[in-house]
Parts: sequence; structure tokens; C-alpha cells
Amino acid sequence: MNNSEPVIKMDNLEQAAMLLLSMGEKGAAHVMAHLDRNDVQHLSHKMARLSSITQHEAEAVLGRFFKGYQEQSGIARASRSYLQKTLDLALGDRVAKSLIDSIYGDEIKTLVKRLEWVDPQLLAHEIANEHSQLQAVLLGLLPAESAAQVLQGLPEAGQDEVLVRIAQLGDLDREVVDELRQLVERCMLMAMEKSHTQVSGIRQVADILNRFEGDREQLMEMIKLHDRQLANNVADNMFDFIILGRQKAETLQEIMAAVPADVLALALKGIEPELKTALLTALPKRMSSAIETQIEAIGTIPLSQAIAARKEIMEIAKQMMDEGEIELQLFEEQVVE
Repeated sequence: MNNSEPVIKMDNLEQAAMLLLSMGEKGAAHVMAHLDRNDVQHLSHKMARLSSITQHEAEAVLGRFFKGYQEQSGIARASRSYLQKTLDLALGDRVAKSLIDSIYGDEIKTLVKRLEWVDPQLLAHEIANEHSQLQAVLLGLLPAESAAQVLQGLPEAGQDEVLVRIAQLGDLDREVVDELRQLVERCMLMAMEKSHTQVSGIRQVADILNRFEGDREQLMEMIKLHDRQLANNVADNMFDFIILGRQKAETLQEIMAAVPADVLALALKGIEPELKTALLTALPKRMSSAIETQIEAIGTIPLSQAIAARKEIMEIAKQMMDEGEIELQLFEEQVVE
């Protein structure tokens, strides 16, 4: 081997793809007509994704086939139209279209899937100044729920035009895919720059104390020694549904009497058995039985509905406490023998 010969870093498929690209549509079609299905598919994928090739790499691969190829500057990846014409000649229109759709369809889906993690309002702000056609392409490829949220964040005056363009979408040209790729990259960069993790420390301390098995009251007193206002903020955040299990029977009875039956039934779905028993026991026996029947009749519900119902009950309880109707205990009452 000549030591001055450039080292070829491409694998065999990439070299074959580059060779076909250099041959033109008809020449490549004649070659591909003699290949089996698997080879055609693998080569087509390579041709679609082949990164720009340098002159030295092109000379190393093609110099032995084409005299004077040294004057060429390189070959870029195949456009969709090039592949479509080449595969049409080799395989026929129907087979070629299916193969092309699989090549570019998978690429586009993978590309846009990254945006499903970007906040819709952030995404809408980033694409607001883009051409409505590119907006339509992007929304047309997102899941409907995400697309609807992004559309809502766009200026109202152009929302109808975007929807019309989405309805008229068909095959996407390679150029559009490239524009889309650039847009996705900008959106992802913007999302990473603006994203940050927020930790609600006060709420976290309240949640920890609500579930702490030791002496909560003593811990709160220790927090007060550090910062009294901080302790007050933690206490305000401790009005969690779980504290109802610590209340006196008469307090629970007053709260349960003020809560609509349908709200209580939703709130008790999926709750801890001990807490569920404590709340139902506070009700008159007939009403307790009716609530249990209603809970069974509801069936499966989204967790968000149960959480919303529990929050509503706690708002009722807090309002009753603020108005002096009840006294809520954040901690178990200490007892002596």
C-alpha cells in the first residue's frame, strides 16, 4: 500500500453510498436495480444521512473509478427528490415512496420528539416569529395535546392560518426538514438556557414533618429558634390532607359535615386505609356507608381529581379554623400518665 494514499475512515456502505451519489440518478438506478431489497434499503438510509465528504475522502474512494475526479469538491447527503427519482427508476414508484417515507419519516419523528419535553409556552414564544408554514410543519408533527398548547401560545390573529396550513401538509422536502432541524436545535438550546430546577424548600420541610414519625412539635420548636418566620411559613404549608387523621373526633365531625359528599368520595379514592377509616368513622353510620358505596361506584379516576378534592377539603377546614369554628392540630396532642 502506498503510504501517501489517504486513509479512508468510512465503512463500506458509506463508500458505496458516496459512489452512488456521484453517479447521478440514472447511473445509481441501474446499479440499485441489481441489488437485493436489504442492500437497497441500507444504501438508501446511508445516502439520506451521509454527511458532507471532504475532497481527500472523495478522491480516496472514487479516484479508482472516475478519472479526473480530483477536481470535485465533495458530495453532500442526498436530497429527498434525488432519492425519490433514483429509487423510482430502480424499484418503481410505489415501493420507492414507501422506502422514502420510512427514511425521512423516522428522521423527522425522532427530530421533533425532542420538543415534547419543552414547555409549550416557551416553544410558542420561540416560534412566534417564524413563517406560518414552518409553524404548521412543527405543530403538525407534535402530539395533538402538545400542538394545541403551543397553538394557544401563538398570536390569535395567525392561529387559523396555521391550522389551515397543517390541514394542507403533505410530503416534506429535504430543505424543509433542514429548516425544521435548525429550528429544533434553537428551541432545545433556548429551553436548556431557560430551564432550571426549583425546590420549594418550605413545602418540602412541611411534607417531611407531616410524615415524620417522631416528635414533630419538638422539631418545630427547634426551627423557631433558628428563624421564627420560617417556622410560621412551614406551619402554613403543613395544612395537608394527611393531618386530618390527627384531629379530634368532634373536629373531624364538623369538617365532614361541611364537605359535599361527592367531594369527599373523590378525596378518599386511593387514600391510606388508616386515614380513610378515621374520616369515615367521623361520619354518621348511614352516611359513612353511603360514601363507601359512592366511592365504589365512581370507579377509576385520574389522580389529579382526587388531589383536587383533597385540596378543596383542606381549604374548607382552613377557612373554618380562620373563622374560629374549629381548632386544627398540626401535631398530635402530648399525653401524660
